[in-house]
Amino acid sequence: MKFLFKLLLSAGMLAAVTACATQISPTTIPSPVPAGPSLHGVFEGITPCSAQARPLPQIPAGTDCEQMIWKIILYQVPETGTPTTYTLSSAYGVPQQGTNGLVGGGTPITMEGSWAILTGTKLDRDAMVYQLNPDNPQTAVSFLKLNEDILHVLTSDKTLLVGNGAWSYTLNRTDNRIPGPVTAQPDPAEGSTRPPLPPMPAGSSVLGVFEGRTPCHALVFEFTTMAPYSGCLKIKWRLTLYQDQTTGAPSTYLYQGTRTLREGTWAILRGTDSDPEVVVYQLQLDDEQPPVSFLKVDDNHLFLLDRELNFLVGDALFSYTLSRMDHGN
Repeated sequence: MKFLFKLLLSAGMLAAVTACATQISPTTIPSPVPAGPSLHGVFEGITPCSAQARPLPQIPAGTDCEQMIWKIILYQVPETGTPTTYTLSSAYGVPQQGTNGLVGGGTPITMEGSWAILTGTKLDRDAMVYQLNPDNPQTAVSFLKLNEDILHVLTSDKTLLVGNGAWSYTLNRTDNRIPGPVTAQPDPAEGSTRPPLPPMPAGSSVLGVFEGRTPCHALVFEFTTMAPYSGCLKIKWRLTLYQDQTTGAPSTYLYQGTRTLREGTWAILRGTDSDPEVVVYQLQLDDEQPPVSFLKVDDNHLFLLDRELNFLVGDALFSYTLSRMDHGN
């Protein structure tokens, strides 16, 4: 009997403890702390700046502005990806010769606020647009989202700003890749003599002349016929596309680098597996080599693609964007 009594007493005490634990457990577990915004992406680049094209409305008229350095950090709601806030650190001014910086560090501009995802540009109503300060038209800045890693600065009427032979208006995502070199050895082609320019092909007219400076990717070396070298930072492009003077069909192209030339034929590819509406210019190389492809976003911009027709993403200095030089703006 004593043993049975002790057993029942122990069971009763265990039940009481369990009941108490059940009653107080909700108050002993701390409430979850709401998560703060997460990083959406860091986008950097160097763009032109002129009296005709101020990339930011905060740049006063009449100031010396030839070049601008950008760094934009975008934040989002972690669970949904909804835009929250941004910070922008930038500087504008006159380029410091022999460097990628500005004289005296330039004039800084720092901004922060909210950002939003909108739809539609002047030429594409379905295009995705990132806009800083969407509630303030006086300070709003818009970018075409080409993919998760590439943005391009838009004008106030939602057209792509056109760069020059040295810099485009493309910004590249930098938080998800290993930084490239910050210094480089002198280009071994500098000072070399460029081969004589061949005459325009008979029966052809110029469709467009596109220029830019791209990073030193293996595909770039292959197309430009430059030998890879240590410390390469950028490679110069001047690409002239010719068309049949009568029909307008693609005929030939001419690439001019610092010391190299390349000629060949080109064609237009309309539609890919991922986008049936896209227009791709394909430049033929030798018979055994696949073509080099550029996405045509509008009449003034070509974006270099890899062999699988994906965007090549640049760095904080240079992009794989060629800007039209005969656009007349």
